Amino acid sequence: MKKELQVSGMKCGSCELLVTEALEDLEGVISVDASHLKGRVEVDYDPNMVSEPTIAAVIEEQGFKVTS
Repeated sequence: MKKELQVSGMKCGSCELLVTEALEDLEGVISVDASHLKGRVEVDYDPNMVSEPTIAAVIEEQGFKVTS
């Protein structure tokens, strides 16, 4: 399942990498495409293994705000 989340607070490629690496550590996450320029994170994941609220929580643990 693919989900695009609007994320505020990412300012550079390092922010993208921080979010990407944290999400890739979650079991059930297949791929991550983060863009600070677009203010979004697209996550492809297995909903039987990880939930959208968990994904959002991991992004927010990195210091960013999920707005949708």
